Amino acid sequence: MLSLFMSTPTVFGIYGDSDTGKTTLIVKLVTHFTKEGVRVATVKQTKKSLSLDTEGKDTWRHHGAGSHLVVFSSACETDFLFHQAMNTSDILQKIKEFGSYDLVFIEGADDPTIPKIQVGASEIRKNTIAQYKNNFNDVVNVIKKGIKIEQSSQQLRVIVNGKNVQLTEFPEHIITNTIMAMLASLKGVQNISEFTIQLMR
Repeated sequence: MLSLFMSTPTVFGIYGDSDTGKTTLIVKLVTHFTKEGVRVATVKQTKKSLSLDTEGKDTWRHHGAGSHLVVFSSACETDFLFHQAMNTSDILQKIKEFGSYDLVFIEGADDPTIPKIQVGASEIRKNTIAQYKNNFNDVVNVIKKGIKIEQSSQQLRVIVNGKNVQLTEFPEHIITNTIMAMLASLKGVQNISEFTIQLMR
């Protein structure tokens, strides 16, 4: 499988003990950044073995029969139920497949590679870049700096057979410009800000 991705979202984790205000902070951050035109996705992680599916419901019966992916569709929402645990990398990959986002906030993040903001006085996790103590504007500024760093770094990611291929500036430039030119020539394609191409054989 060959995959090409452009416009990778910036990811921040929010962590802390229960009832310290993690969700409240994320809601404030989402409200703030969406008002500025930033496209945001959120993830809630927990170490508990919980399921949103309910025993006896139709979706639960679908899974029990062997369906690996169950989709619940109603007049107001669509829920994708993957009955398997996923690591953070897999979750972020699914988010990218669902749409184009600038920011992803992960509540309860424990992945050491993700920059995090601590809420409360819990044990400090690796890659903690800020602490929230009712200093909302300071946290917003930390996130904005992180977004600028992300946007100034690599904009094209190439994955071949599940492995990330490191690109220097020259091949990244050539690949991006070539694909952008080909896509721009297609009928109905205008103002390309991001693209995803997957080839499986």
